Amino acid sequence: MPARRRRQARSSRWSHRLISITVLLFIPLAGLAQTRDRATSPSRIRFTTGALSAQVHGRFTPANERVRYVIRARKGDHMVVNIIPITRGLTMAGTVRFPSGQGDGGPGGIIMNSDLDETGEYIVEVSQHTMGSNYKSGSFILEVVITH
Repeated sequence: MPARRRRQARSSRWSHRLISITVLLFIPLAGLAQTRDRATSPSRIRFTTGALSAQVHGRFTPANERVRYVIRARKGDHMVVNIIPITRGLTMAGTVRFPSGQGDGGPGGIIMNSDLDETGEYIVEVSQHTMGSNYKSGSFILEVVITH
């Protein structure tokens, strides 16, 4: 009987260790997933009264590799979107997603310069252009000009 109890005790200890290790591994991953979700929600770009342009300072990090912004514009407006890298040697890229889901974009600098065919929310996504640079984090200025 004592040998059987020892085996059961060893088995119970191993089960307890396995459960503990599993919990310790998955709790940080769950937190990381929540951080990534929060990091990707778009920030609204607001124009001051009477202004034609707005600038926002942004930063991408390993936890937030694609920084997103949302802006409201109307059909017939003309929009220019410019990404200006602040971090030395950084090359940027960006896309603009229209309310219908269509998109435009390309490597950094002016990623869009066109008349708008739709009214609604436009999503601007800024990221590092990995063909030109490979930084873990970097800073940029996003400039949006809208004329009526």
